[in-house]
Amino acid sequence: MEYVLQSRESYEHKPHPYDNEPTVTIMQAMIAGVNCYWFTPEDPTRDRIIIYLHGGGFAMGSIRTHGRMVSHFAKKLHAKVLFVDYALAPENPYPAGLNDVLTVYRELASHRPGYQIDLIGDSAGGSLVVSAIGEMLKISLPLPDAVVLISPWIDLECKNPSIEENAQLDHYVNKDMLQMFALAYTGEFPLEVSSPGNAVLTQFPPVLIMVGTNEILLDDSKHFYNDIKAVQSRSKLSIYDDQPHLWLKKDIHKAASRRALAEIADFIRA
Repeated sequence: MEYVLQSRESYEHKPHPYDNEPTVTIMQAMIAGVNCYWFTPEDPTRDRIIIYLHGGGFAMGSIRTHGRMVSHFAKKLHAKVLFVDYALAPENPYPAGLNDVLTVYRELASHRPGYQIDLIGDSAGGSLVVSAIGEMLKISLPLPDAVVLISPWIDLECKNPSIEENAQLDHYVNKDMLQMFALAYTGEFPLEVSSPGNAVLTQFPPVLIMVGTNEILLDDSKHFYNDIKAVQSRSKLSIYDDQPHLWLKKDIHKAASRRALAEIADFIRA
């Protein structure tokens, strides 16, 4: 697991391509024992909370790597965003991070009656969103009002054709990397147990799935959409031409990112 830990260290210290949104305040908070951060814009919509789950292969990512992007989400969505600093692998393998997500969600759902609670996740964070909903169904928790998945990693077994077909286009993620992170995450559990692609989803919230054409994870989004639209009629797949994995994090100001933020805002409001 040395590669995974070295990757985390490198990821934490990568230069940031843009600044925080200055009108959004950030405050640390403990939610049922889980470290989190509130991102609050100047004009948050009343009675709405968005829970954000960051990507990073279940082993990387933090407020330092994703906080700037999330601050722009909070402003554009006019909503308080709760960034969950869930436990990372390999020190805390499956289901530690997933349990943190469920703990925070349960706490908010029980103490904020009448609130609209939405979930947004990117990459492995999108994976956690899908897994969490599968667990919510098992324990009869009320589901989120809406879900947005950005470049989600759904098939932890890495069997989809785009893994190979888009290998030359994707300059940020590769198959060997995904397989190492998947093994670090699953620990003693088989991949098929922890992979959200195998979750039994008899219900699902309205969902917007967003992905770029240059991603090796393109088919993860396509296949999940084809499966989930039979369960949830309000499912939408948006494929962004010539965009890389989680393009909003690379440049929040470019046209494709501005269009994606507007699409998320319209979907959440609807």
